[in-house]
Amino acid sequence: MDETVNKHGQLAVVIVGFFSTVLVLVAQSTAEAAPAARLALTLAAALACAVRYWWVILLLPWPLQWFRLVLILSAWSLLPFIALLATDARRWVLALAALAAIGFVTEVFNTLTGQWRIGSDALQRSLKRDHVAGAGAAALATIILLAVSAWPWPALGWLVLAMVVADWVRLVVMIRRHERLLAEERSA
Repeated sequence: MDETVNKHGQLAVVIVGFFSTVLVLVAQSTAEAAPAARLALTLAAALACAVRYWWVILLLPWPLQWFRLVLILSAWSLLPFIALLATDARRWVLALAALAAIGFVTEVFNTLTGQWRIGSDALQRSLKRDHVAGAGAAALATIILLAVSAWPWPALGWLVLAMVVADWVRLVVMIRRHERLLAEERSA
């Protein structure tokens, strides 16, 4: 498959998945079926996923690989489901843990298949480090979310908020570093 067509297809999955999630969140908020904090956290997580996928899809060449296609479809199919589960704290956290697990498998797959082999040596080291750090962060998030899902915990929303904020910080740092490295490559 042509790389451009593949990228456009992946971006279409991200767009459809994101807006499907937003529509479910809007429906949940108008029905007053879920706490507003859970809906906001789900939106923040979905937005972080959209920014991350959008950035990485445009940054790297992505030859068609069926397993990666299954991973991206799984993640973006799960996000609207997470929004639907926002009414039940335990199932919502379990679904978030499943999303983190998909993130872990995706990062490991991308590391093993060498998706980081692009651009200068500095960019390649940065991309590889980001895949490894992403796998570690996703594994830790999966373990934490699975552990706290075992009992109703009053501060659950705060824990998820901290995890979402940490993910956003990691995302912003990654994008800024990559933009700097790409600018250095262009000026060299």
